[in-house]
Amino acid sequence: MARVTAEENHIIRDFEALPDTAKREVLAELIRMSRYLEYPEVSDDELVATANEIFAEYDRREADE
Repeated sequence: MARVTAEENHIIRDFEALPDTAKREVLAELIRMSRYLEYPEVSDDELVATANEIFAEYDRREADE
């Protein structure tokens, strides 16, 4: 996972403190805004690594239930 700055971490903590309805609204707006950002090309290796992280987290959560 990428390292975040103190300012970015503050935004994340504030987001996590919101009620679920507000989180959905904020997230929807961020997604709308993100369509104007330019993204770097992602390699196949990066996609595979990210997928592996997601599935490992999914497996951890499933094991906890």
